[in-house]
Amino acid sequence: MNELITLDGLCIKSVDYGETDAIINVYATGRGKISAKVRGARGAKSKLRYAASPLTFARYVFSVKGDKATVTACDVYDSFFSLTADPVKFYAACTAAEFLDKTQPEGEYNNSLMLACLNCLRDLAYSDKDGEEVLRAFLLDALAAIGYARPGGRLRDLGNFLYKKTDIILESLRGFLRLKGI
Repeated sequence: MNELITLDGLCIKSVDYGETDAIINVYATGRGKISAKVRGARGAKSKLRYAASPLTFARYVFSVKGDKATVTACDVYDSFFSLTADPVKFYAACTAAEFLDKTQPEGEYNNSLMLACLNCLRDLAYSDKDGEEVLRAFLLDALAAIGYARPGGRLRDLGNFLYKKTDIILESLRGFLRLKGI
């Protein structure tokens, strides 16, 4: 029997699957990362098209059977669509989403990290703040949220953590950001 679960979440990753479906990762409040299938997401008349769009913050309805989840409905709160007009801000937003995807295992939820990511997206989309500064602030807040802060605002030695989880993210930032204080 299928169980219906309704959660607010942020789509942090979407991968095409088959002709019109998508597999998404949603970072859901109270639950953490959830992988789910969105049937017909890439269809021309799909009602769930935005459910499979990265950076969409929405109320998702999942039908869960065993360890498989399928999105059956989605009410969008914000798609942060304005970010697509500015490549620097869009890149910064995608980096924040990638950080969530790469550092959070399925089923573990970190409220501070979720709030830091949503604040980052809000600042990028709706303020005049510099994209690099917003991303820098997010990364420092996010690393602190997952336990890599030290008293005095400095960060702990990140060697093993960066090697295993975020080397791709930080490599992609090279030349884009000048991370001071890390």
